[in-house]
Amino acid sequence: NTRFDTYSDEPGRDEQKTVAGSIRGTWTGLDRATLTSISSYTDTDALYNYDGDWGSPGAYTDVISLKREREVFSQEFRLDSSDQQDALGWINRWTIGAYIQHLDETTNSIVDSGATWDVDYESDSYALFGQVAHDFSERTRLIVGLRAEYYEVDVQASGDYYGTLFDDSTDQSDPLFGGKVTLEHDLNESHMAFASVARGYKAGGASAPNYTMTTDLGYDDETLWNVELGLRSDWFDGQVVTQLTAFYLYLEDPQLRDSTGSGVWFAYVTENGDTAEHFGIEAEATWYICNSLTASAGLGLLETERDSYGSEPSRNLSNAPAYTYNVRLDYQSECGFFAHLEVLGRDEYYESNSHDQKRDAFAVVNSSIGYRYENWTFTLWAKNLFDEGYEKRIFYFANNTPDYNDVKRFEDPADPQQFGITANYSW
Repeated sequence: NTRFDTYSDEPGRDEQKTVAGSIRGTWTGLDRATLTSISSYTDTDALYNYDGDWGSPGAYTDVISLKREREVFSQEFRLDSSDQQDALGWINRWTIGAYIQHLDETTNSIVDSGATWDVDYESDSYALFGQVAHDFSERTRLIVGLRAEYYEVDVQASGDYYGTLFDDSTDQSDPLFGGKVTLEHDLNESHMAFASVARGYKAGGASAPNYTMTTDLGYDDETLWNVELGLRSDWFDGQVVTQLTAFYLYLEDPQLRDSTGSGVWFAYVTENGDTAEHFGIEAEATWYICNSLTASAGLGLLETERDSYGSEPSRNLSNAPAYTYNVRLDYQSECGFFAHLEVLGRDEYYESNSHDQKRDAFAVVNSSIGYRYENWTFTLWAKNLFDEGYEKRIFYFANNTPDYNDVKRFEDPADPQQFGITANYSW
């Protein structure tokens, strides 16, 4: 394929219908506390099919169709202290809460040449959380947060792989614990230093079974330790606001994104590594030039490393560019006109942990101008203004039958230069 031409002989379809809603309620009738309830529900039906051989008729021809139904329900109850208090002689502000989530997803897949598979993926999560804050003085504060969670994941898969029947299942459940301790200190009225130590987690689960016929699809929990040191500052009577943060992350059993298979058999899977590390610095600045004009910029520097796992040697993590940056200028007039101009950029980085192909570095320019009148907003916008070419995704596999021995790089290009007009009405 080229940037504007494809050799696929089947156009494919990509359709999705989603019904979603959320209700948030707050009750202030309690003494010195506020009760908040957040309920949400999402129901999605999706159909995705494509030319599985990625080309015109040749050694083999296949079209794959995936039909997916997904339901997600979540409920959160939270109590927040409404006034500064002296609970237990030490706690000035506090939050406690509970959270549950249920996810149910069904996928039905058919390949025209005769293979099928059905997957049922169900998960439940239950969590309790809390946070307390203590003021040692007007200038020094301590914030402590804790979260405990229990999750269950159950995956059932069955299908017909060209006459070979398979019926696989996997399940996983574990308790998880995390927390964060933050110390903030006002050096003076314009500068605040902070330090934090956090223990986080990602729940384990299972990659959806697929035509690779792989049955070991479960992966374990990931645990991370994060240390941050930073400085928030106001300059020139608040006209310039900056934040500088240095951080270190250590991951145990990191959940790494891999890929397997080729063509119609291609799929992303998650596997656990041994350990991984992140070192980095993030800097942000905002300059309020005048009432109608604001400039902002950000820079991120990152170094990563993961230990070897399986047959993969030690190296940098995927999806971790060594630098990212953004520069933005916003204009907003009192009479309703507005405009913005921004530059976004990043370094090259590995696409996957299972091969050494990289996405190229790039820088794109986006802009817009518009007008707000009462409840209406009209915007003329441009994305990738100078038509920068770069990759949105990279695939690396052999797609030649019958030997599958010619491994090649396949690129999915990012969106080219785009222009558009948007009208919004709010009430």
